[in-house]
Amino acid sequence: MNRRYFLTHTSALFVLSSAGAAFAASSGLASLSDGSFELPTEMLSAQADPAAIRAALTAAGLPSTSVRTPLNVTALTRGDDVILFDCGAGPNFMPGAGKLADALAAAGIAPEKVTHVVFTHAHPDHLWGSLDDFGTPAFPQATYHICATERDFWTASDALSKVPEERQAFVVGAQRHFKELESVLKTFRPGEEVLPGVAAFETGGHTPGHVSFEVKLGSESVLVLGDALTHPIVSFQHPDWRGGFDQEPERAIATRKRLLDRLAADKMPIIGYHLPNGGRGRVERAGLAYRFVPGL
Repeated sequence: MNRRYFLTHTSALFVLSSAGAAFAASSGLASLSDGSFELPTEMLSAQADPAAIRAALTAAGLPSTSVRTPLNVTALTRGDDVILFDCGAGPNFMPGAGKLADALAAAGIAPEKVTHVVFTHAHPDHLWGSLDDFGTPAFPQATYHICATERDFWTASDALSKVPEERQAFVVGAQRHFKELESVLKTFRPGEEVLPGVAAFETGGHTPGHVSFEVKLGSESVLVLGDALTHPIVSFQHPDWRGGFDQEPERAIATRKRLLDRLAADKMPIIGYHLPNGGRGRVERAGLAYRFVPGL
């Protein structure tokens, strides 16, 4: 990725709104805040020694007893189309989340102006914002897009038996949302161009059908990561640690390593759903591991 090109063509699109979110001042790509929530440090990895996790956070100058996790919804405006990549948690997930409506209003985007919602995966903080308080689509003029593998996993008759008990509410919620969205929901496969200039990139493991999206900006690209990389220290310095919310941990580890290697080599800008700086930055090698470099 040519950093000068990216800055020249998109720097005007990233400005801070009064809601603390970044939004597009003119047609283009934007990072909108759905708020944040707090998790215990131990949730960063299902297998790593908690002391090792705390040490890694302390060394980076971060709090070591809990983790404040931002929620970054990417928006792309092209002509008459407004495309959201995921749509936040809605009002019923966790305190501090569900702020996307405020960010959209600050950016001057009315819900009925959204034409497409493209999901990276179906965890609550990415999917549950798709319905309003009345249980109807929050973006009434939009078509919704999900990887077929992801939709099939959550809607299977035995889906409850495939997740830990503490995540069974995720299944119930996903099935409810997909049922209400059925008439406006389309599926795709990894590798397909979901919309013009928006291609699905397979990054499974966090969930079975998790995808990221390569978004073309002229002759260049940005990768919208979803939850393929979720923490600015752990995901980059310790990609071999099992993630606390990864459905298929070993596959997720392989995905992270492959993805980090490619992103560092290609210098492609990224937007991560749970990364700081609105998720915007890039990946660099750091010794035998990697580091997240905020910017753009």
